Amino acid sequence: MNSTFELNQFHAGSEPAQPASLFQIADDNPQMARVPAAQQLLFPSSPQSLCDEMGLNWQAAARLQEEGWLSFSLESTTQLDEAQEAELRFVGALVLAGCDRHMLGVLLASLPRPYAYDFQRLYYDWRGRRWRLLPDPRTHPETVFADWIDLLVQTRDVASLVGIVELAQDALARVKR
Repeated sequence: MNSTFELNQFHAGSEPAQPASLFQIADDNPQMARVPAAQQLLFPSSPQSLCDEMGLNWQAAARLQEEGWLSFSLESTTQLDEAQEAELRFVGALVLAGCDRHMLGVLLASLPRPYAYDFQRLYYDWRGRRWRLLPDPRTHPETVFADWIDLLVQTRDVASLVGIVELAQDALARVKR
């Protein structure tokens, strides 16, 4: 996976190459990362215990609610459902990362409320200034593999390419037996 980071290094006068699976997903819609509403959790947390677990100051969480970043009342909610937990985790993680009110406005402007998104399925594309869905390599493994091969060609990683050929030949020999 380190080769993905190498791909994004800037070279003077050239744009970094971008793997197709990361930046051209056919179903690249952040709404697909939304957590379904009203799904009850087996072991629901209270807002206070979730804030404690995340390391989010209770006053900061209350401010998020007061300023309209949360769609539910922290004080009147005794047990979070799945969407409420995702919302508090998503917005809370941005605050914990250092986002102030203005930055929250910039980052969340393109997402519809409530912000009940699974932050493990989204990333913020700084160049495109929008949230994008992370690719699921299990959905399109051939595309991910082809992107990896392209990267190895671009970086002239002959040793890895030879290794892949040897593994593929071995696999074909085992299948043909």
